[in-house]
Amino acid sequence: MVAEMTSLERVLAMLNRKPVDRVPVITGSTMVKEYIEKSGGVWPDYHSNAEMMINVSGLMHTDAGVDNVVAPFGMFVESIALGLEVKMGKIDIQPSVRSFFKKPEEVNYDNFLEDKFVKNTLDSIKLAKERYPDAAVTAFLVAPITLAGDLMGAENLSVLSIKCLQKEKQMEKMKEWVAVALEINKIYAEACAEAGADLLYYSDASASPNLVMPEFYYEVGVPADKEIGDYSHKLGCPWELHICGDTTPIIEGMAATGADCLSVEQVVNMEEATKIAGDVPVVGNVTPLLMVEGTEEQIIAETRKALDGGAKASMLGCGTPPHSTSDRLKTWVKAATDWSAENL
Repeated sequence: MVAEMTSLERVLAMLNRKPVDRVPVITGSTMVKEYIEKSGGVWPDYHSNAEMMINVSGLMHTDAGVDNVVAPFGMFVESIALGLEVKMGKIDIQPSVRSFFKKPEEVNYDNFLEDKFVKNTLDSIKLAKERYPDAAVTAFLVAPITLAGDLMGAENLSVLSIKCLQKEKQMEKMKEWVAVALEINKIYAEACAEAGADLLYYSDASASPNLVMPEFYYEVGVPADKEIGDYSHKLGCPWELHICGDTTPIIEGMAATGADCLSVEQVVNMEEATKIAGDVPVVGNVTPLLMVEGTEEQIIAETRKALDGGAKASMLGCGTPPHSTSDRLKTWVKAATDWSAENL
């Protein structure tokens, strides 16, 4: 029997493939409307105010019982810091990137760390470490292929990803975009590690087989994710890789990146995913919408099904929906705790 652990110890043990007192419950995003309102957060200020951001993220830890505290909200910080247009959304809608560059040479990241949203991430990490030293403070970052897609435009990424598999010249163009993305990734990762992040969570949503061919992920995505992953390890930070959609065809590649943990959506069969991933921990698979409209029985059943399938931590398939309710989040955490008591 493993002695009772703090949330941080529990998450790090899972990432290091060591025994835990119970399976961790982790999340990749924490912009939950109920917690924003409860904490007095004001839109859009909570995207650039560390105090407001951690007031919300902290409730996911102290009220719902999730083991990590995450910053920032959403996948727009890198883009807006580079000068791209971003629609800021609403209290319950995540910001979204609306413009792109025409060529890699246009991307200027000399003053990346001076942007107010980047600074907010770093300040949020520092504040979370001060307030919640026992939680796993997590930086939510955009991974290389997705960031390259934001830089060149998601539709252009899809087209170029096909062309580059057929022509060397197009491959060189793709590699130029990814190289720029990786440089920005490294600057941001280093700053987050220095700020005190315990875990770097990389979302490579646009590397999904729903958007690009698996062959593209193996040829371009795996080396890129591995490069930023190796760099994260060099900084002393474990890292988690999430890719959206049915990632079954690329899980072997995801595992080959050296990620300490793979996060998958609910459309992925957990038992099959864990078998393919080998000794690399797989998490996720719980339908996010259950946190908005699921019954207690549904939440318990899906949580247990993922853990029965071999998940090493309980996690929603793709972020925490803004309209999640605290009672459903608590039911989810309790379901994972109860499963642990019966099975560990």
